[in-house]
Amino acid sequence: MASFKVLVVPVLALLAGAISAPAAAHGSTTAYAAGQGSVNRIEVGIDVHASVSDRCGFATDGAPSGTVSQTEFDRTGFSKDFAIRLNCTSASRIAVSSLNGGLAQGETVTGYASSAPYNVELKMIADNGTNASATCAAALLKSGAGCTFSGSASTSNGLKLGAASTKANGSYLRVSAQPYTDSKPLLAGSYSDTLTITISIAP
Repeated sequence: MASFKVLVVPVLALLAGAISAPAAAHGSTTAYAAGQGSVNRIEVGIDVHASVSDRCGFATDGAPSGTVSQTEFDRTGFSKDFAIRLNCTSASRIAVSSLNGGLAQGETVTGYASSAPYNVELKMIADNGTNASATCAAALLKSGAGCTFSGSASTSNGLKLGAASTKANGSYLRVSAQPYTDSKPLLAGSYSDTLTITISIAP
């Protein structure tokens, strides 16, 4: 039986700030109470500037999570999608890492394989309909090299979605494998892997 969990570790890049500028300097003027002088009122302009930075994370209940469990995956293969919903007001990057680099079990026996390959596909869709997608072998998600979205997301690493995504646009993570065909047969037993998904604002 093969099973693996998809764990999510969101990296939230939430930034919000407000900046107030000091009032512009004015010349010295004195105002007097009525009947005590000719100037009874002074007008002073105060400029207030505020800004809110971009934010990015998984929407409420939008982080992909779940488990695939399938017997005899070596004969049948498998495919399962995990929905993703972002709450990113600008461009974002998403990345995936794999604990085992494949479906693996702890035993090792000469002449038999104890790890089976599978693929991970990301498809991210923005509010304006643009999308980004890529597929990588789980082995590359463990090594952290050779895959567009391997490792941890940062402003410079991960699959880049170039526009805001704040709705249920159909984004997903897909795990899949063809029937096992390597020359060494797989050991009987339970196989597993754990995927960790991170997200970041992209400049």
